[in-house]
Amino acid sequence: MTLTDSQIKIMQEDMISELVMLLMERWNYSMSDALDTIYNSETFTHLNDKNTGLYYQSPGYVFSFLDNELTKGCFC
Repeated sequence: MTLTDSQIKIMQEDMISELVMLLMERWNYSMSDALDTIYNSETFTHLNDKNTGLYYQSPGYVFSFLDNELTKGCFC
């Protein structure tokens, strides 16, 4: 089954919502700070690259990359 661009976009947007919630819960970020952090992250760049398939993964898995980026300074 091949996903359409609009389906992928919805999955990416859902993932961003989940990442915002995780930043708010685990890092005590405000919603505004969480959104700024995500939109300015390397994780966001990879999430928006359809070739990575990151949008198709679990929020916990994607958050691990964001968490590493925030604590270690790299997307690793």
